[in-house]
Amino acid sequence: MEIYGWIIEHTDILGLIIDFLSLLATIFLTIAIYLLERHHEKEREKAEEKAQKSAVIESAKNFLINNDNEIEYIPLAEIAAKLKIRRKHCRHLINRYLRCSEQQQQEILCQANIPDIQVSMDSVQTALKYLQADLNKYKFGRNILYDEAKYLHRAFERWSEVAVDDVNPYIFEDLLKSEWHGEQSGVSWRSSNCSTTLSSYMWDYLHPTEINIDRNRIKPPIDMVFQKCNLGYCEESTMTFWTMRIIIDACHTIKNEQYEDIFDEYLIQTQEDMYYYTLAVLCKTYAAGGDKQK
Repeated sequence: MEIYGWIIEHTDILGLIIDFLSLLATIFLTIAIYLLERHHEKEREKAEEKAQKSAVIESAKNFLINNDNEIEYIPLAEIAAKLKIRRKHCRHLINRYLRCSEQQQQEILCQANIPDIQVSMDSVQTALKYLQADLNKYKFGRNILYDEAKYLHRAFERWSEVAVDDVNPYIFEDLLKSEWHGEQSGVSWRSSNCSTTLSSYMWDYLHPTEINIDRNRIKPPIDMVFQKCNLGYCEESTMTFWTMRIIIDACHTIKNEQYEDIFDEYLIQTQEDMYYYTLAVLCKTYAAGGDKQK
């Protein structure tokens, strides 16, 4: 009876204790349910992420298999993706690559073991300014980059499908083999077999003392190309080609850069190919700005 009486006397307190314990039980149960659901959710997320990653890996593998005959041109497709140029390309591989998601593109590059290529239109414009400054500094001849390098960009805008049969013609004077005549008579002239590349001509022009020649007696490289290839009266597609060739070789010669890790230029088949390669060369050459030393 005493216990019963004590219970009756403390009913309110006991009720509060029971309510509190019920609340704790509810809280603990809610937390337990939440943790359990969260655990299952994380497992589902991991499973979905794993499945998605597997799907990306598989799609990249299929892309490489389906485009096996053009794998060498994937760097150009990546350059197009980096530049965010959304238009139909004459190279179908680029169109297919641009339709892939960014995750798929990264996986394709990874599986194909292609290094990252840093290029953007902003960096292209900056690089062109640095290049023009160097062309002026080393007196390479007339300006071909006027009007925001219009002939460079027209190669893609107007002449992307034009075939490039010989990306690096051996048609220029080999200054090492040139022979001077008429020195004693006062009317000097020289003969050459015109059997070298523009890059070689630029290199000799830039380093005249190494080949024991007076730079004042030879024509600046760009002026020489204008004369040799009749650029003042040629088709615009010819002008766009030589604008790109001059840019590539000037970057190589002035900064003494190599570009094998970007793309093998002898794989170039169209001006579209050459355009993307030229932009990548520009951005790599002047990535550190205009003060980069040779």
